[in-house]
Amino acid sequence: MKITGTKSYIQIEDDNGNIARFDGEVCFNDFYAWADSICWIKHQGEITDQDRIHLIYQATQYGKDHDIKILFFDNDNKVMFEAELGLKTEVYWAKNDLIFIAVILLSMIFPIVFIAMLDVVSSMFLFALSVGAIIFVSPFILWGISICRFQMIAKGDDITMRPVIGTSYTFPVTEIIRVERKVKNVYGWQECVKIVIYIKNKKITLRRSMIGFDDMDAYLLRHVDHII
Repeated sequence: MKITGTKSYIQIEDDNGNIARFDGEVCFNDFYAWADSICWIKHQGEITDQDRIHLIYQATQYGKDHDIKILFFDNDNKVMFEAELGLKTEVYWAKNDLIFIAVILLSMIFPIVFIAMLDVVSSMFLFALSVGAIIFVSPFILWGISICRFQMIAKGDDITMRPVIGTSYTFPVTEIIRVERKVKNVYGWQECVKIVIYIKNKKITLRRSMIGFDDMDAYLLRHVDHII
């Protein structure tokens, strides 16, 4: 299968040589298209609507297998075969922030170890210095744990959450009570910067600096009715 596209359409060629175009666009190697806007460029035999559906299924499956986002939207703005194929939408903290945290920790640990090796200060002073360093780096340690632990994955109609503290749990998207979106104006456009998800007695907060934030925002807009 071969999939290409522009800012106005995506083109799909299946293994049998059939070629079709859909209204849509390519954005950062992700493909988005309207499912009903098909135009067959080349087709073997009689054309039926089942051919369109089968081609969409094949392309979506291809994207899932090759870790490429290929989404087809129906007239209700729902992603076709999202539940059937278990398409995954994921949000997590960027791991490169751990480098900054490591630099902070090492810059605090090495001087204390060096002073202890020189044995030029009293044990009481060294103890006080160590306690102060621990207090200073504690927020960075918690931040690092959050980066390593936090992960939210939406797969079909189910969401799996791995919190910073505690065990992972899975819940259906229908259990979401409401979603609060905080937006700000950026050059005339409204940009979502924070999402708070409420499910029973739990609250999940997503921030724009997370990887996959926009994809999860779009997923929630498609699946949750109570969004404010």
